[in-house]
Amino acid sequence: MTPRSAAQVPLVRDGEDQAARLERFRATHPDVPVLLMGTRPRAWVGGQKIEHPTLRRLLDDLEEMFRPDTHASRTETPR
Repeated sequence: MTPRSAAQVPLVRDGEDQAARLERFRATHPDVPVLLMGTRPRAWVGGQKIEHPTLRRLLDDLEEMFRPDTHASRTETPR
């Protein structure tokens, strides 16, 4: 996957630069593909597609999924 430049990622007025946030997520989770092509940003986690109308909302969900306290419970095998 080719990294995208900051100019290719829309910025939002209220808050953190989403391009920088995306690069931090990609650096810490290189196994999670995040695509910005098309009309909606999307990612795949464990074969499941996650899609949102904005990069901000997609990153919110991904960061929530990969928080250390939620990651352990998400990967546990049911008994």
